Amino acid sequence: MGFWQKLFSSDPVPPEAARNLSRNAPCWCGSGKKYKHCHHQADRDFFTAKQNAACKGPT
Repeated sequence: MGFWQKLFSSDPVPPEAARNLSRNAPCWCGSGKKYKHCHHQADRDFFTAKQNAACKGPT
């Protein structure tokens, strides 16, 4: 994948293993940044939304 494709493509869905990453570990996306400076907030929002949807149940 080229630079521009990476820049403008959407981020992949975080793996379930992202739940267990420490904030100072390298990010799962391979950017070379620490997890806390890369995908930490986005993953937290993703998993919170997923958990809230599961708690609501069928309507």
